[in-house]
Amino acid sequence: MAAEQLIALEAALGELGTLYVAARRFVALRSAAERELLPCTTRLGAALRARLRRGQFDDAAVDAAAREIAAVRADWRARLEAVRQSTVYREAVAAWEAEEADSLRRLLPQVFADVSLRAADGDLFVAVSAAAGRRRPGARPFLAATACAERIAGYRDQGVPSERAGESWWDRELAAVELVDDPDALDSPIALRFDATVLPLPTFRIAESPAFHVFGRLLRAPFTVALQRETDDEWWSAYEESYAAYRDELLGELERLGLPVEIVRRAHRDA
Repeated sequence: MAAEQLIALEAALGELGTLYVAARRFVALRSAAERELLPCTTRLGAALRARLRRGQFDDAAVDAAAREIAAVRADWRARLEAVRQSTVYREAVAAWEAEEADSLRRLLPQVFADVSLRAADGDLFVAVSAAAGRRRPGARPFLAATACAERIAGYRDQGVPSERAGESWWDRELAAVELVDDPDALDSPIALRFDATVLPLPTFRIAESPAFHVFGRLLRAPFTVALQRETDDEWWSAYEESYAAYRDELLGELERLGLPVEIVRRAHRDA
């Protein structure tokens, strides 16, 4: 068996794992994904490894395994597409696009297996990344304070965009903004603080996650920029520029743009 054939089979098995993760997100498929797809994927993977150990993977075995994996993949892609075309899902997409809060409250728990409506009653926080993204070797890893402040001003003027984590429709449609009620849980010393009681869209809790999700294209609501006084972020620790100097420069830029700012301390530092 050629290495290319083995790589192709492993990639196909990996796609079954991706389909399992996607399918179990939906109310209509959660049970079947656990009962059918997960055991099937486990069995196929175990059979592949056993044949490899015994050296029993000839061309006929490769073709048989590829056909079985392809059949399972086609079946579950069709099941996922059926969810996408279902009445409740299409109604949820329409409510998401129109930002209809009442419809979202009613429909999203019918679509997503891990979503439950839960109103937040205090402050919620969204992390703001100061990472520069793609950069030249040797260039600074952070945005200039002016650019970071302008990014935050864009959130004020246009809204915070929802997160689209992948290329598949189930990662891009019905996207959400993720917020937390504990700013110490964020991976950035820069955050936006929202008053949860005045958000225009409902908040949902995600099972096995500390986060709240607000489903919509954009989260448009007043916020205060919360800058941590100190940070133990490893990126800042590894960089020669002082976070305190950056924080002070960013504070000045935010105030220049008319953004409300507060300096906060991490809870464990106050203890």
